[in-house]
Amino acid sequence: MAGKFVSIVIPTYNDWAGLSKCLKALSMQSYPSGSFEIIVANNNPSNPAPLNYRLPDNCQIITESKPGSYAARNSAIKKAKGEIIGFTDSDCIPDKDWITNAVASFNHNPDLWRVAGHIELFYKKPELSNVELYEKIFAFNQDLYVKKDSSAVTANLFTYKSAFEKVGLFNDELMSGGDYEWSVRAKNGDLSIKYFDNVTVLHPARYEFAELERKARRVGGGQAKFAAGKPSNLLSLVYDLRPPIKTIPIINQRGKTLSINQKLVVFFIRYRLNLITAFEKYRVKAGKIAARE
Repeated sequence: MAGKFVSIVIPTYNDWAGLSKCLKALSMQSYPSGSFEIIVANNNPSNPAPLNYRLPDNCQIITESKPGSYAARNSAIKKAKGEIIGFTDSDCIPDKDWITNAVASFNHNPDLWRVAGHIELFYKKPELSNVELYEKIFAFNQDLYVKKDSSAVTANLFTYKSAFEKVGLFNDELMSGGDYEWSVRAKNGDLSIKYFDNVTVLHPARYEFAELERKARRVGGGQAKFAAGKPSNLLSLVYDLRPPIKTIPIINQRGKTLSINQKLVVFFIRYRLNLITAFEKYRVKAGKIAARE
């Protein structure tokens, strides 16, 4: 199924190895290669693509020096020729019918503005690490994001390019949470969204705690930006430091095959990450620079 020209936007930061797998999957799409382009936005000008790096014929690499994946995405959006823009990350592996099914979703739903796709985790080994168990419970529940907040993460999102003309580009001051912030503006602008489980990308589960910690710090920095101008007080600090009791039903529901010990491990990982996020939030609100990694 062709017809609509599509631009695929992929920000990358020191991940040429992961990107090569993503590009290989994109080169095998069922959607005609002449009906879509791939724009890779390199967010580290000091680390260009390696020599003899293989690119599909419909792929170009641009460079964005302003730190942050949302700044990189914005640069790519400005260059995009497509009526539809699809977003994924450099460590994702799109299904062969990813673009075909996304375009079909728009064609079958004329009033639809945004398509949120399924994000399927894959793991290093059959026996999951504690961090992978945590990811299995909490990572990339895209269908719930759509249902709860009409939001979607940019690991798997399609929208009409004109949506950015209506509600603006991503907030490039954010290191994390820019997809949620843009989703709020899209929702307020009546840009409808729907989840489709046949619009699928594979995403590696984080394996080590350091990876979760880096993400938590970026989230904390993003929260600080959201809260800019709002006064901090003791009550808000206590709220941020409270144990995540509300996650217990979620862990029980999504982790039915986990042992009691494994569920406890997942709970305390969540609590520790909440503390890291809160610390970074108040650090940035105190005037420090938000963590990039």
